[in-house]
Amino acid sequence: MKTIQLSEYGILPGTDCTDALNRVLAENRENCEFLFAPGDYRIAAHLHRPLALSNTDVIPERHLGILLEDMKNVRLTGSGARLLCEGRMQPVTLLGCEDVTLSGFTIDWEKPMVAEGIVRAFTESSIDLAVDPAAFPHRVEDGTLLFDIGGGEWSRFTGWTIQFDAETRTVRRTTGDRFGFGALIGDLGGHVYRFAASHPDTAVGNIVVLRHNEREHAGIFAEGCRNLAFEHIDIHSCGGLGCLIQFCDTVAFRAVSFLPNREAGRFVSGGRDDGMHVTCCSGTVTVDGCSFLGLMDDPINVHSCCVTGVEWLDGRTLRCRFMHGQAQGFRRWAEPGDDIVFIDRRPMTQIAHAAAESYALEGAGTFLLTFAEAPDEEIRRRDPASLALDDLTHTAAFVCENNRFGSCRARGVLVSTPKPVRIRNNYFESSGSAILVAGDANGWFESGECRDVEIAGNVFTDSCLSSMYQFCEGVISVCPVVPAPDREHPFHKNIRIHDNVFDSPDVPVLYAFSCDGLTFAGNRIYKSPRAEKWHPGRAMIRLEFCKNAVIGENTWTGDFGAMQMVSED
Repeated sequence: MKTIQLSEYGILPGTDCTDALNRVLAENRENCEFLFAPGDYRIAAHLHRPLALSNTDVIPERHLGILLEDMKNVRLTGSGARLLCEGRMQPVTLLGCEDVTLSGFTIDWEKPMVAEGIVRAFTESSIDLAVDPAAFPHRVEDGTLLFDIGGGEWSRFTGWTIQFDAETRTVRRTTGDRFGFGALIGDLGGHVYRFAASHPDTAVGNIVVLRHNEREHAGIFAEGCRNLAFEHIDIHSCGGLGCLIQFCDTVAFRAVSFLPNREAGRFVSGGRDDGMHVTCCSGTVTVDGCSFLGLMDDPINVHSCCVTGVEWLDGRTLRCRFMHGQAQGFRRWAEPGDDIVFIDRRPMTQIAHAAAESYALEGAGTFLLTFAEAPDEEIRRRDPASLALDDLTHTAAFVCENNRFGSCRARGVLVSTPKPVRIRNNYFESSGSAILVAGDANGWFESGECRDVEIAGNVFTDSCLSSMYQFCEGVISVCPVVPAPDREHPFHKNIRIHDNVFDSPDVPVLYAFSCDGLTFAGNRIYKSPRAEKWHPGRAMIRLEFCKNAVIGENTWTGDFGAMQMVSED
């Protein structure tokens, strides 16, 4: 492997290195290691591509910084370098690469993409926030708070907030998405602002994260790649999803962190949306030794993308529609030979398989899918809109071990994949459910029937499930969207939860819906005295539409107010 010292090409700390770096990368596409010298580098959005990003706002073009395209067997080694970005942009993009490792650098914005305010005073109908102008440059214009994100761009705060306790740096109990802000009603001077507010609970000194700008770019984006590794990377800010990996084969994250840049005056904010979002990948996705805090959505989400039928054009060709506005226009949703499954959307049962022959986008919203052989006539007689389709070839095994899930908005790990899932030896402080075993072809369309899930050796602190978000029915929530559950054919299968530690202030530790073959055994559940019961769940364990469940040999310590278990239907 050839070693390239980037400093020899004029790529030096303190400079805008974007164009020079992209030239070096384009001229050396194979068998190279690119070495930064330590220091701070400026990255700017000099490239533009019309990319379709999963779970991201649709815009005509993405604004790119560093681009690795069609590269093979290369390493980009930061040696402690900081990549400093500005404005709406995607710092690192990988397209069609194989055997690539990125390591040893930090991604940040000097003018961050998320802001914070400190509670100075409050009444029943208002709240006063102090916003540090050095950490979060801003101004008031036409009665709105605007934040400077660099590059001459300003971003409008529209009221999306999450509140953290000043001392614990965890999401304030039960406030979650209920901590609502209204209009700016006064500039009190000294960078203190009064907002109309409807807030159930707060305290002077608490930290309020103020989400502004749009979800338009990822921090790191990869599509159509194979064998990627991201190691020892710190991401302090980004303008959307942190690491978005889609239609890739085999990806590993090791010692990647989403943490606030405390030296820059940020207390809790580590990102605007999800941390690691993995869509329609294959092989194995590994997350090991990573840390998360202050994200404004889920640290990890691994799923595929369901679509619905529209109409049959002939016996083998079906027009299909992407159903979620932030997940459409994918160039790689299906490839020749892929295993496509037909799903009845009401019971969410798989009813037939077919091999793809060709895939052609008609626009962002619809595409034509031709099968190698005509599906059974019974399939073609159904209302196409009643069917969902999923590409099982683009589903991944998932290994999640030795990570720290600090307090973030919403859940900790979301998983929807039929391949083996191992979630082991992690530490959770998730403000919603720590683990959500999801699956959906009716709302978010992030589907994937789970068939082999092991959750073992984890610690779930009493910060877990301290606020209510969607699907948060238990610390571990098996909560697929199944409008008409089939008692004989549950959606998920073979979920084993064992040898974990739960510290629960009377919030449910397990909720399971539509699961066949569920085990909850050998766990230790402690009654935490740090909070009162607040969750509407009336049992510590609740099963609905489940069969072949084994619940036993768990250790319960303390006086729990909720019933131990309820089984329904």
